[in-house]
Amino acid sequence: MTHTGPESYPYSLRPPLVPTLPLSTWTKASELASGNAVTFSSQIERPSKISNFTGLTRSELEDRRLGKVLARLEKSQITATTNHVSSGMLASAPNGHLNAGTNMSVPSAARTTGNLIVNRNKEALEPRAKRPRYTRGFLWTDEDDTLSPTVQWSLTAKPLPSVPSKEYQNQAAVHTIDSNPHLFEIITPIKVNRFQELLSRHPNQPTVRSVCRSLRDGFWPCANTHHETYPVTWDNSHRPIKTDAERNFLESQIDKEVAAGRYSDDFGPELLPGMYCSPIHTVPKPGTDTFRLINDQSHGEFSPNSMIDRDDIAGTCMDGIKSLGASLRAYRRKHGDHVQLIMHKSDIQGAYRNIPMAPMWQLKQIVAFEHRKHVDRCNCFGCRGSYYVYLAFISFVCWIALHVKNIQHLKCYIDDNCSFARLGDVKYYPKYRRYFPTDQTKLLELWDELGLPHEEKKQIYGPIIPFIGFDVDPNAMTVSINDERKHDLLDKVRDFAKSGKRRSLKDFQSIAGHINWSLAVFPLLKPGLSAVYAKMANKTKTMASIRVNNAVRDELLWFAKHAENSDGIFLLKSVAWDPSDDLSDTTICLADASPDGMAYWYPEFNLGFQCPVSSDPNMTNSFYFDALAVTSAILDNSHVASKMVIYSDNQKTVDVWHSLSASAPYNHLLMLGIDELVRFKIDARVVHIPSADNVVANALSHFNNDLALRLAPGLEISSFLPPHSTLGASKK
Repeated sequence: MTHTGPESYPYSLRPPLVPTLPLSTWTKASELASGNAVTFSSQIERPSKISNFTGLTRSELEDRRLGKVLARLEKSQITATTNHVSSGMLASAPNGHLNAGTNMSVPSAARTTGNLIVNRNKEALEPRAKRPRYTRGFLWTDEDDTLSPTVQWSLTAKPLPSVPSKEYQNQAAVHTIDSNPHLFEIITPIKVNRFQELLSRHPNQPTVRSVCRSLRDGFWPCANTHHETYPVTWDNSHRPIKTDAERNFLESQIDKEVAAGRYSDDFGPELLPGMYCSPIHTVPKPGTDTFRLINDQSHGEFSPNSMIDRDDIAGTCMDGIKSLGASLRAYRRKHGDHVQLIMHKSDIQGAYRNIPMAPMWQLKQIVAFEHRKHVDRCNCFGCRGSYYVYLAFISFVCWIALHVKNIQHLKCYIDDNCSFARLGDVKYYPKYRRYFPTDQTKLLELWDELGLPHEEKKQIYGPIIPFIGFDVDPNAMTVSINDERKHDLLDKVRDFAKSGKRRSLKDFQSIAGHINWSLAVFPLLKPGLSAVYAKMANKTKTMASIRVNNAVRDELLWFAKHAENSDGIFLLKSVAWDPSDDLSDTTICLADASPDGMAYWYPEFNLGFQCPVSSDPNMTNSFYFDALAVTSAILDNSHVASKMVIYSDNQKTVDVWHSLSASAPYNHLLMLGIDELVRFKIDARVVHIPSADNVVANALSHFNNDLALRLAPGLEISSFLPPHSTLGASKK
């Protein structure tokens, strides 16, 4: 963004100097809001080039800013006093107005401004301003809950449903099951009786009983099969296999599932009454040359996933980096940074596949391969309810680990079970004839007690180990993406980002998944997915061809550029800072837009900037100009602090920066702002402010500079030009 000063124009075109009103002419904000005072008028006469401003040269203006910044060093020599005006608006009072040229220091002015704005809205700032949604909770405080969300789910979860009685009105389905009992079996290695015994002291016994019943009779994924309106039998399995490698993997995997009893023997080639068959395909396992078998139960009309309402399985959440970070931080607070820790991670073999499904649902997940047909008897990847079903079991296993076996700090995400221990705290595990960290050995012994399978090669420990794909270092207190995974991610992104090439919806979903995973360490790069999500919107056919347009290409390459330049390290020491009271090393700015223009104002420097908007009647998108005003403030070079708080009275603009989710053309504004934040390592928050408290920026946006000066005597006003790429976008 470019500032324009008087030196940019011939002398004859320089706007006149704006007089600074003496304090005796001060008008209270409540009076300014009345009809008897200066008003925001549509009859403002604006210069043809730029707004009224001080007439300082650019170098003089920069010197003035520098002088005010240096005032930060004089805290001990300067005292500040402040008053609230009657209306509660931001305004200066005779014994301490917000002009850094008075006896108020810059830090004090910043604190005063923050207090005036947000003290009455402190509750509203939590958690939005303190922890923006795009950070995914990866900002910590000392009050963070260290109890595993996986364990917490077991305490409040409602009992799991049985197969609804109306499902047994599907006579074709019931007859097929009764006539072919060898196809529909309950297969699980879990020792249900012992599992229930270990849960005898669990406080949520109704749900304990429902989980144990489901382990014996099969789980029901909260489905409504619509047998009254859906076809009795449905074969949607056709999907060509692309490569020999994929074919060989699928055949080998199906044979393994049959041998383990999780698939029935082949009963093909035709489906039996009541059966539904979905396509299967493979996806690469991240960081390996192997595949994972996926049941595409969302594909096509009458898909099994269309039978499961998302609301019925909502509220499910396992552990992640957030919970692990909270526990590590709590441990460090109690035991100190000098204690050497070691990470350990254990893996349940099969995970989902250890959970049996009810025969009435087994009917809906038939697997086809060439001329073969098999009943899938267990929980599978691709079913909408599979996460819910697995969580219903594993949450109680984690409760046993904590409250019965005293295994501390355990975090579980699907098959990964991760924790940490003091270096040297080990216990021998006879089955593998080796030592493990004590809690890891205790966890393996618990799994043996419950019948859960595991392999020695998947039980690891060390100073740094991967959890959910990220390397966790408990001594440096960092979470990072290693170079191999980072390069693999960037190769995938750049290969995908070829304008004009057509990709399947499945491919779009895959690249979105890879990038979304990486946002744990690249949280500011979320706008790189906007066009990808727009392309996927309202599409359900996974093999449907979708064109990679210029927007998709540009955003993905923007993501790749920043990700490549980032070290990919996220600090577990990063704390959530509160814009309502933590204003150390913080620049405060207020932004606004009106039909006349855009403006932003730095109270601590008493600097205001304004820019006219187009007179084109088609360019009337006020939301866009409010968002552009915020982006322009970020691009401004007046702020020199490591943190920045920008107040806007446009809630949509605040929401966009809270989530970093926006469609075109707003996403471009996010990307421009983030370029600047990344470049100068600034941590920014965009916070809502009532319009009544945003009067100075509002006056500037209306080019009502007399009013702005009466609100903030000594205000220095200049103009700015937003980036050329943002001009004209408001028509969209």
